[in-house]
Amino acid sequence: SKPLRTNDDLREEMLSLPAFRDRVDAPGWRLLLELGPQLMNAPRSLGQHVGGMVLSDAPLSKMVPMRNGATEGRYIMDWDKDSVADAGFAKIDLLSLPALDQIEEALDLIEAAEGCRPDLGKLDSQDSAVYDMINDGRAKGVFLLQSPAQLKMGQRLKSRNLLDLAYQVALIRPGVGVQGSAVSQFVERYRHGAEWDYDHPLERRALERGYGVIVWQEQVVQLIMDVAGFTAAEADEVRRAFTRPNADRLIAMHRKQFVEGALRNGVPEEVAEKIFGKVNGHYMFPESHSHAFAVTAYQAAWIKRHHPLEFFVSLMNNQPMGFYPLETLKEDARRFGVPFLNPCVNLSQERCIPHEGSALLGLRFIKDVGERGAECIVEERERGGPYVDAGDLVRRTGLKPQAARSLVQAGAFDSLVPNRRQALWDAGLPIRSLRNGQTALALSAGDSPALDDFTAFERMTGEYQVMGVYPRGHVMEFVRPSLDSAALPTAAVEPLPDGQAVRVAGWPVARQHPRGRDGTVFVTIEDETGDVQLILWPQVFARYRRTLGNRVILARGTVSRYDGTTNVIVSDVQPVPTRVPLPSAHDWR
Repeated sequence: SKPLRTNDDLREEMLSLPAFRDRVDAPGWRLLLELGPQLMNAPRSLGQHVGGMVLSDAPLSKMVPMRNGATEGRYIMDWDKDSVADAGFAKIDLLSLPALDQIEEALDLIEAAEGCRPDLGKLDSQDSAVYDMINDGRAKGVFLLQSPAQLKMGQRLKSRNLLDLAYQVALIRPGVGVQGSAVSQFVERYRHGAEWDYDHPLERRALERGYGVIVWQEQVVQLIMDVAGFTAAEADEVRRAFTRPNADRLIAMHRKQFVEGALRNGVPEEVAEKIFGKVNGHYMFPESHSHAFAVTAYQAAWIKRHHPLEFFVSLMNNQPMGFYPLETLKEDARRFGVPFLNPCVNLSQERCIPHEGSALLGLRFIKDVGERGAECIVEERERGGPYVDAGDLVRRTGLKPQAARSLVQAGAFDSLVPNRRQALWDAGLPIRSLRNGQTALALSAGDSPALDDFTAFERMTGEYQVMGVYPRGHVMEFVRPSLDSAALPTAAVEPLPDGQAVRVAGWPVARQHPRGRDGTVFVTIEDETGDVQLILWPQVFARYRRTLGNRVILARGTVSRYDGTTNVIVSDVQPVPTRVPLPSAHDWR
């Protein structure tokens, strides 16, 4: 059965399904059918835009219903954004970008290390080394350029200046992607000079800078104005109608008016219908955003290319942001010559810091320690000097047993007690003082039992469990020996010819569903050599949806080489058993 568009169709939908047709008059179900239509267009929840502000020429409290926000001193209007716009209020959305904090922190680190702060306003905007990195698909962690789709777009578009980047950041947006093959058409026309023409000459002003494709939000308004003779306000009303829920009747009215206006301008009806079909309500960038964001993306990419240590340290400190788990960022950092180091109770700060050319993980990254535990450990170390062993830390900080155990599993005591099982023993000896003030009897380690250290596999498992990252390696190093020799590492897929049958194994780190649950799915898998993108057609994804939830998978398919990119078209997926608590893949829909 096709998805319901409104609750009004619920009764008819139930009557059409054998499993439900006898329930329409049953208690509970009857109430559902009565109440469901009444909920249409009701708000699902109360949300506050992090930077949304409304301005008026009179106190808002006397004009609209308001309530206190969760944060003291903040207030929420009981109108949604569409109602606010309809009423003519001035509405401003301030974007909160962690990338700006990351860039600022990276500049601080560079200045501390080199004594000179780079002036981002004076960067060479055509630095070939920066664009080579982007065009090679190596922009992970870079603002707006790091998603799997953007990495592939970098390889296809081959940007060489800020205008190219403005196009690049705008193309991977739902509003562009739903226009059929619009993204590929743009690349072919813009980068490869493919010939094309307008459906009607009146499209020229709106679509010329998009090479016949609607790339930016402003083009929608211009197109409606030029083809149908609407005013700017009327054209924007049409654009906004597409973004509203349950607006089928409103859109149908605008379509009729558009076609009538186009006919008056000499546009044939079938052409007018085709042009109106290019308009959609999915998000696309305003043109000014695209150019401004291209500058920020370039600045972040410049720091990654020329100051990778500071880039990755600041990137870690501003998580969560972006597409990837920490392990994937760590692997990318290693390929840029920036090893990650396990936290250390005597060297680490709360946050990640540079240390002898490496990124030393902060104590707050450890499960059960967190911000407050990390601050306590650092403050006590600065007050009373370095820790001697795990027991010394527990005695001086009063850290709870689970936090101490997580410190051991993270390798935070390795510089003091290389044997982690011994460190666990030491951490369990001290007894914290009782709440009534009575001092606990101090115990002596005496003659500690001879304890075998954890195996390399156990160490790796423990680090993934408490940090989500294994600094010195990758889980696939342990999985690889159990795989058939025909299962290739991801790096071996890149040079293979188009159409080559292949089997490749890895950990799924990102999934993208650009057309929703019924569309093609793109899954990025990673191993100790790199990563590769798998493409699953809808029927294949439906068959292996559950299998893709496994921590490691083995995919079989054929290599697809297209426009400088390499993918694997998957035919089947098998789970690879592991006992490792890896983070789940990031799903983007």
